[in-house]
Order: sequence, then structure tokens, then C-alpha cells
Amino acid sequence: MKTEELRDLNVIGAFALALSDDFRGAMQELAEGNESACAALIVIGQESGLSVDRLSKILGLSQPGTVRLVDRLAADHLVERKSGADRRSVALRLTEAGKRQVKSLLIGRRHALAEALRQLDPGERQVLAAIAEKVLRGLGHSEVECDRRCRLCDGDTCPDESCPMAVA
Repeated sequence: MKTEELRDLNVIGAFALALSDDFRGAMQELAEGNESACAALIVIGQESGLSVDRLSKILGLSQPGTVRLVDRLAADHLVERKSGADRRSVALRLTEAGKRQVKSLLIGRRHALAEALRQLDPGERQVLAAIAEKVLRGLGHSEVECDRRCRLCDGDTCPDESCPMAVA
């Protein structure tokens, strides 16, 4: 590779990491530093009634780790367990407090991303979004990988029919 191509890769990598760090930091402030709790709440909000097993796969946590996380969220009155599809499964749902927390998390994420991109004019932001969408569509992924990559997304502003991850 040429020197300018290597530099481009470095710049893109640093850009991706900076965005990730900024919005994770903003959300963690709202969830007492627990990124897994942030992601769990958002994912449960996106897919009400999902099982602990599915949540475990999306978050990339062990089953016991996910159970402990759900226990903490339930103790904080953010998540409730309901009967699942069969007697052995549990369906997770957000409580009203959990829904408010997710709204705060998504607002914090949105503000952090907007702040990081503040140097771009609207046209530049649209070009960047189009490039990002093209890259996301080109990534190979399973349904779980798609859900994992979208675990911090605002599902209301990017429904499955327009999500580059779901469409791909």
C-alpha cells in the first residue's frame, strides 16, 4: 500500500474510534459507567419480549453474565421479566422507568455524535452518512451480528426497512 493509503486507513480508524469513545462516554455517564447496561436497555427497547439467551448473543456476554445484568436492571426497576414463548423462557420488557432511561441514553448518544460532527456542514454530513451506509451494507454479517452492531442505535429513527445493516 502507498503511504497516503495507509494514512487514510489511520485517519478513518481514529475517526471511528473517536466517535465510538465519545458516544459511549456520553451514555455511560447516564448509566453509571456500565456500557453493557446501556446496550441491554436499548436492545430490550428495540425488541420488547426478547429472551435472555438472545440478549446474551447480541451483547456478546456469557449466559450467567447476562442473567446477572438483567438481575441488576430488574432490581433497579428498569426491566421486568414476563413469561416467554414456553414455560422455560423469559421475555424481557422495559418498565416505564426503563423507557425513560433509554430515551435519555439515546439523547445523550445523539448529542455526542452531533458534537463530534459539528465541523461538518449539512451537505458534508449527508456525504459521510452515505459513505458510512455503503460501508455498512458491504459488511458481511449474520442477524445476531447485525443486532450487535446496532445495539446502541435509535431503532425509531432507523427502522429495519431503511437500516443498512438489516437491508444488507
